[in-house]
Amino acid sequence: MFDTKKGKYSEEENERIITALNEELAKGRPEREVIRELANELNRGYAGVVAHVRKLRAERPERFTAVSSGKTKPRLNSWSAEEEETLIQTVNQFAKEGKPLTAAIDVLKKKLSRTPGAIYQRIYTLRNKYPDKFAHLPKQRPRRRIQPSWAMQKPVIRKLDVPDWKEGQPDTGRQEASATAEVHRETSPGGPEMNTEETLLMKAFEERYGRLNPQAKERMLQLMRRYGCTRVSIALFTLTENKAFPTIVVNFLEEHLKKEKRL
Repeated sequence: MFDTKKGKYSEEENERIITALNEELAKGRPEREVIRELANELNRGYAGVVAHVRKLRAERPERFTAVSSGKTKPRLNSWSAEEEETLIQTVNQFAKEGKPLTAAIDVLKKKLSRTPGAIYQRIYTLRNKYPDKFAHLPKQRPRRRIQPSWAMQKPVIRKLDVPDWKEGQPDTGRQEASATAEVHRETSPGGPEMNTEETLLMKAFEERYGRLNPQAKERMLQLMRRYGCTRVSIALFTLTENKAFPTIVVNFLEEHLKKEKRL
């Protein structure tokens, strides 16, 4: 790799660019090939030469006497009104005939001497800019909201059948059946019941950092009750972004290695 020349173009370089373009385009060569050769010859970047050719054509139009012949038209990436009209008409024609868009792009590739990617991008731009000019517009696909993996797993609540009790039956049996039919919530050892959101968050913590012992589980539950599950979940999944987190991990690793050495 070598550094290309930068800065203002000399008059000699300008003359070389104009002369080469006039001579080579008159022979029917594609303009891109000529500009690429000029970029190598002048030790300048391809994009820089393209921009300078555009500038020279605007400042000295009378100096450019030759144009590309054959199927390749002289252009520098910009789309003319005629090209856009050809694109719209071709796309509409293929849509009315029930043919796929890829077939229209294949034809436009030969007509306009452009890559399929550039044609597809222009179709997308024109559809958004002039939707009334197109006979057929694709349906907008609904955007799906991406949820964190821990929020996608919903608890399965099974419905338990409760037998019908007739009048005259003892109330003790009805009380036992009603107690069995309730949906039991997961409880923390020695602590209060956890709701669905707390259960999911506890599960997400254990999947990421390992199983909690009863004391740590109780502390985790206290944090959720004190700060709220939303705040705790945000903090949990952004721990690695905290600058102090790697230091804490290293300190824990050191203590772990010391403990293993003593064993």
